Formats: sequence, structure tokens, C-alpha cells
Amino acid sequence: MKNKGYWFLALVVLLAPGSVFGQEGINNPPKTQPTPTKVTPNTDPKQTNEISRERREQAYAKLLEGQRYIWGLINSRTQAGRAASARLAKDSLQKAVELDPTLSEGYTALAELSFNMPPNDIEEAIRLATIAVKLNPNNFGGHQILARLYTIKSRLNRGILDEGFAQKSIQEWEEVGRLDPRNAEAFAFLGEFYDKTNQPKKRIAALKKWLSSATPLDSRFFRGITQEDNLAPESALVKLGAALLKEGETREAVEILSRAVADDPNSDEAVELLSRAIEEADGKTAAMAVESLQQAIFANPVNTSLPVLLAQVQARSGNLDEAAKTLRTSILKLAEKDKVSAAQLQMALGDLYRDAGRIDEAAGIYKNALAIRGIENDRLVTDEDREFAYTVYERIIQTYKNANRPNEVKKAIDEAKILFGKDDLFADKQLISFYRENGQRTEALQTIRGVRTVNPQDFELLRTEASVLTDLGRVDEGVALLRNLIGKKELDSNSPAVVPAFDDFYNYLYISSLYSQAKRGKEAIEAANQAVELAKRDDRKQVVARLTLATAQQTAGNFAEAETTLREILKQNPGYPVALNNLGYFLIERNEKLQEALSLIQKAVEIDPTNPSYLDSLGWAYFKLGKLEEAEKYLLSAVRLSEGSPTILEHLGDVYHKQGKAELARSTWQRALKLTADKEEMNRLKGKLQGKGTK
Repeated sequence: MKNKGYWFLALVVLLAPGSVFGQEGINNPPKTQPTPTKVTPNTDPKQTNEISRERREQAYAKLLEGQRYIWGLINSRTQAGRAASARLAKDSLQKAVELDPTLSEGYTALAELSFNMPPNDIEEAIRLATIAVKLNPNNFGGHQILARLYTIKSRLNRGILDEGFAQKSIQEWEEVGRLDPRNAEAFAFLGEFYDKTNQPKKRIAALKKWLSSATPLDSRFFRGITQEDNLAPESALVKLGAALLKEGETREAVEILSRAVADDPNSDEAVELLSRAIEEADGKTAAMAVESLQQAIFANPVNTSLPVLLAQVQARSGNLDEAAKTLRTSILKLAEKDKVSAAQLQMALGDLYRDAGRIDEAAGIYKNALAIRGIENDRLVTDEDREFAYTVYERIIQTYKNANRPNEVKKAIDEAKILFGKDDLFADKQLISFYRENGQRTEALQTIRGVRTVNPQDFELLRTEASVLTDLGRVDEGVALLRNLIGKKELDSNSPAVVPAFDDFYNYLYISSLYSQAKRGKEAIEAANQAVELAKRDDRKQVVARLTLATAQQTAGNFAEAETTLREILKQNPGYPVALNNLGYFLIERNEKLQEALSLIQKAVEIDPTNPSYLDSLGWAYFKLGKLEEAEKYLLSAVRLSEGSPTILEHLGDVYHKQGKAELARSTWQRALKLTADKEEMNRLKGKLQGKGTK
């Protein structure tokens, strides 16, 4: 059958409301159908004015006759019966437009029949519908069928959008919306097309109109194109909230998403978007969500995301006690029937106290999460509970680190050693990390080597040792550890795959990064090129290797080559967040194309909003553009996610300095100086601490 792929959508075009022959239910179409005779209207004004009343009445009667045959087609149970009804319907409709060439509805009906019956001629259907709307610009059915047919040809949601047909679709759906201001289908499709053609303000306007539209009786065409089930106006809430949030309309986004969560407390997407909106909102705006969240919690008491979100809003409004009460109430409700969820809420309660600076209380609450989960301190943790216990102690250790209380950090690490047992490396790795973050690199190296004596096959520890050696200015020793693995192909006894420690591709990547860390660009480029060579037949590895190569080129001072490499990656992978961030940061550091850099980094953050490197880049971009409040906001978020980064801390210190917060700037730079092993960074930070200015 010609155009076989159109069949489902063809049925919907014919039968959906607004169609001349709209009616529920149809059997399979006949396999054969005569090719229709092309009909062309007589638009000569003299002749059209001479059409008698009698001919007009005869034409309308033929139109009704065609409709009756369509009903026969729909209700017929035999293929022969359907074929006969289709032929008679077409004959009647053709006679109708011959009698009255200005009968717009006749051409609309012929267009629908032409597309919906074999050979499903979409081009002929478009031609006939175009005649219909030319004869009568207010022909709703003609505009609707054109909108649907152009939507099919636009390949919406099928990969690469056909821009020409997308614009035609937009034009026709706008006409449908003009003729029926409450047409949900029109505004839903307009929202999709405006999104795909990067028209955010029009998208928001269309989604608002969808929100105030009537619920359609039939959404099969919309579902067939978008794979979304619901055209009801409330379906626009989450989409509208996301669009508003993307455009920085935070207050309105909070309002809309609060409604979405109240309407559907089970919507993970709505809860996640509301959480992001609240994170970006000021305290007064965030407080707007309280009532909706309270309603949602009442409707869905087992959803742990809702009380956490409500508590965060209450805490941001200065009501820590009320926030704690919200979480404790939910913990008590869940403690007996769902210990796992109750323990997770207990962790969220600890976060509230940590963020409020009540460190000891926070640590105690975290430990209580173990008890709620059923984990006893005087026994080795079971495998089932091990991951949760890791999370608890990571949170306790990080909380004491943030508060600059090293004695408590070491005490918590000792406790973890007892809980997890001597064969578990969690506590050892935490201690190594603690030493490194405090600039105690010699102690870190000694600890690593001691642990590796017992666990020589731990590849993560080997890489960490190589990195610490590089921090100590002994990069050749670090590289030698990895070069010893090159060419070895030891296999995992349980798998034919190469053990990660003996994967030459990743070893060359890491060697390149060590050389870049040591500012030895030439060797970094050589190692990266080795990785590129090994990744020839793997597109994913090629991207990773070329990202490493771009970093090496930048280290070597080959800035034009580094930019070219990154742009080539983005040309082939437009939405790759690492490349977006790296190119944006590269341009910022060069003080070039700052607006483009900002846009690139914003896209990376949108894809991965909790990546500290991307948040650092975004904060630094705002700093360069003189937007200090935005810069501070994103850099503080980056610091919370990556306490041990001297680069992020230096950037934050620079923002404080520019804001006139001298003491905060000095303390932040001092923290960065303590963490860095890079001589250039050390000299720059020392200069800042001596009053010699910022970047």
C-alpha cells in the first residue's frame, strides 16, 4: 500500500473532531481505490457570482450525500462495502464542487478523503485543503487538516526537524487557534513547534493558552505524533513551569509548578522541577509553594520527596523548627512500615541542621539514621546496608570538614573503620582524601602505599598515588606507575573484557592528564594522541580522547588548536556537556566571546545542574561579565559540591574581593592556597593575599 506509514494518522485526521466527517470508530481501509480525478475550483468572479441558488442547493445536497456515504464506509464490515462507499462518497463530493466551485467545505471533505483512503495521497490532500482555505480563510476544517498534514511532513519528534514544513505547521496551527481560541490541540502543537524552533516566549504564550483550553474529546493525532497520552489542559502545567524556569521567570514557575504538584503529587517530574525552581527563588517566592506542598503531602504521605522539599522551603524562610517538625512528622509515620524511607528522611533532617551551622546536632542526626535503618554501631554492617552506611559517614565526615574540625573528621573515620571492618577500604580512602584536601600530601602518599601493600590490585589507589606524586612534583614517578600497565592484557576471570587497570586507552588518558597537571603540555599531547589512535573505531572514546587532547593543547599554549578541537567535538555532538563547558571556560580564560561562553556553559549546566565544574564555570563567566550576585550564587553551589577544589575557592575569593568582602576573600584564598600543589596557582594566590589584586 502506498504511504503505508501514514495509516494510523490518516484515520485520526479523518475521524477527529473538527473533521467534516468526524466520527468514532472505523474498520480497516480497502486495499484498492481508484485514483481520484483532480478537481480545480472555478474562481472567476463573474462565473461564481452567476451560480444560481438552485445549483448551490444541489451542491449542498451532494455534500450531505457524500457524508452519508462516509457513514456507510465507517459502519461497513466488509472490504468491498468500504471500497464502494469510498467511491460513492468521492463521486458525490466531486459533483458538489462541480456544481458550486466556491463550496469550501467540499474541498475540505475531498482533502480528508484523499489522504485517509488508499492510496493516501498526502500531496493531493494538501492541494485540496489549500483550495478550501483560499476560498474561505475561516474554514476551520481546512486549516486543521493542513496543520496536521504539515505536522506529519515536519517530522516533529522524529530527529531532524524539517524547518520549511515546521513553519507551515506553525502558520496553520495558529489559524486553528485563531478560529477556536480554546483548541487544546492547536496550542499543544504550537508549544512543541515553538520549542523546537527556539521561540521561548511564544512557547510560553502557547502553553498558557493550552492551559485555558477545553479538554478535547479525541487526542489520537496528538498522541500518534508526540507519544504523549493527554491533551487535557492540566498537562500543560509541567511544560509551562519548565519553560518559565528556563527563561528565568522563577516566581511564575514556582506558582505554576506548585499547582502541578498539588494536582498530581505522584509526578516526579513536577516535584523535581519545583525543587529546582525553589532553589533559584528568593525566600518570599519559595514560600508560595508551602500550601501546595502541604496538600500534596496529605494526598501522598509515602512520597518522601515532598516533605523534604517543604522542609527546605520552610528552612529558607527562616522557620528551621517548622522545617524540622515537617520531617520528624513524616519520619514517625514511616518508621514502622518503611525504615528505608524513614532513614532517608532522617538524612534530610541532618542536612537542615548542617546548613544552619548546627554541626554537632547534624552529626548526631546522621548517626540516628543508622539506628532507624536498623544498623547497630557495635556490629559489622551487612552488605545490604553497606551503601547506606557509606552515605551516612561520608555526610558526617564532610560536615566536619566544612566546619574545619579535623579532630572530629579523624574520629569519624576511625568509627567508620570499626563499623565496616579492616578489609573495607572506605575509611582508608576517606583518610587519604582528608590528607590531600589539607595539603598533607606526604602523609597521603604514605597512607596510600601502606594500603596498597595489602591491596596491590586496587587500581583506584594506584591512580591516586600517581596523582599525589604529581602534586609533589614527581610526575615521572606517577606516570611510570601507569606505563608499567601498558601492553598488559590481564583478563577478568569472570569476563572476557580487559580489566580496567590494563586498558591502554584509559591509561593513556590518565597519563595525559598527569602531564597537563604538571604543566608539561608536549608530553600531555603525545599521550592524548595515543588515546585518540586507540579509539579509532569507538565514537564515544573518540570524544573523550579529543577532550583530553584539547586540555593538553591548552596546557601547551596551543590555544587555536584547543579551540578547534573543542568546536569539532561540538559540531559532531552538539549537546555534549563536557565540551560545552570546556569551550566556554576556555573562552572565558582568554577573555574572548564572553556572551558565547556564557551561553555554552548555561547549556552544560542545564544538562547537568549539579556538576561543580560547570557551576564554577558559570559563576566565573558571570564574574567576568560583572554580574557579581549571580557569580557568588553559582560559585557557592560549586563549593558545596566540591569542597577540595582550589580553583573554585580562588574564584569565589575573587568574587568576595570584588564585592568588598575583604575578610571573606582572604579566608577563601587561604583555603585555596592550602589545597593547591600548582606553583603558578600558589604564586598567584600569595600575591592576592599580599594585596596584589585579582585576575
